[in-house]
Amino acid sequence: MNKPFASLRRWVPALAMSLAVGSATAASQAAPPYARLAGHWTVQQSMWTTPGAPAVVDHGTATYALVLGDRDLRQQLRIASSKPFEGLGYIGRDGATGRYFSSWMDTNFSGMILARGSYDAASRSYTFTGEMAGNDGSPVPVREVMRIADDDHFVYEYYETRNGKEALAVSLQYTRLD
Repeated sequence: MNKPFASLRRWVPALAMSLAVGSATAASQAAPPYARLAGHWTVQQSMWTTPGAPAVVDHGTATYALVLGDRDLRQQLRIASSKPFEGLGYIGRDGATGRYFSSWMDTNFSGMILARGSYDAASRSYTFTGEMAGNDGSPVPVREVMRIADDDHFVYEYYETRNGKEALAVSLQYTRLD
């Protein structure tokens, strides 16, 4: 057999399998429920830095866009405060497991938060659980809840568990601009 074509025999079946799996995955992920969040939003952020203390409230904007073949949703968040804040996150659905995922990075935290969860169509809410690294590097359990009120309003709540007690750390209220 001609040596240049020998390698074709190895990668052609792999390519065909990849295309078949990709088509099945794309079909199973058509029109994800979070797709309607694409657009520009105003944001009111309430942040609790000390349990029991009043929240610090700031305002900003967010842009949500469908990416990667309209399969995943990317958020770019900017909050105007005494210390300007910028964040980048993704929400998507793993076609192999059927579970939803959330990832988050921002200017206040040098790591990445990864969480997995589910969507409840009856309440129009997503719930994700995961962990982040605390200041000392130890794991801090987190829970994220996104409740969609309607096509123009939703709330994203972020909870942290420290010393065995879960507390709301950040609440973001979104209102659609366009």
